[in-house]
Amino acid sequence: MSEVHVLTTGEAARYCGVNFRTVIRWIERGQLKAYKLPGRGDHRICVEDFVGFLRDNAMPVPAELGSATRKILLVANSPELAAGRQLLQQAGCEVDIAGDSFSAGALLATSKPTMVVLDTNLDGVNGFQVLDTIRSRAEFSSLSVLLIAPQGETNQQRWLDAGADAVVAASCDRSELVGRVNLLLDA
Repeated sequence: MSEVHVLTTGEAARYCGVNFRTVIRWIERGQLKAYKLPGRGDHRICVEDFVGFLRDNAMPVPAELGSATRKILLVANSPELAAGRQLLQQAGCEVDIAGDSFSAGALLATSKPTMVVLDTNLDGVNGFQVLDTIRSRAEFSSLSVLLIAPQGETNQQRWLDAGADAVVAASCDRSELVGRVNLLLDA
């Protein structure tokens, strides 16, 4: 399967049904994020930025581009959560798994997920520190975070206040987890 990571202004224009000059105007006005190639100065648009632009402007997202925005980093080492990977893949998500905070940091930087599902029951991981790190970095500003609260956690609001977009209990049903992921990805 070939995966598209960047688009030309002409390709973006075809997806929107407009002239490529319109796309260039969107870029020049700061409405659509893009970068210039050295030399001729042609623009290139990251697929994730283009899909975000389409959603922000209530435009339809082509199916072949929509899957690029369903990349999840699952930070967990429990076998039950790892089994949730199959359910997420069946729901059309691309899922990477990290079993520790070091691997999670490396995958966060290299795989560019659109969502992190963070199990706070990991050994040696402080969920609040992870949330603080994610929320303090500009490159992760659009990243959604679904937090799996520790066993016995009664105050989920403190996780939301710390930067999580949603919280589920560790004992939740896997279909509830997938449903919550879909809600956040489609928002």
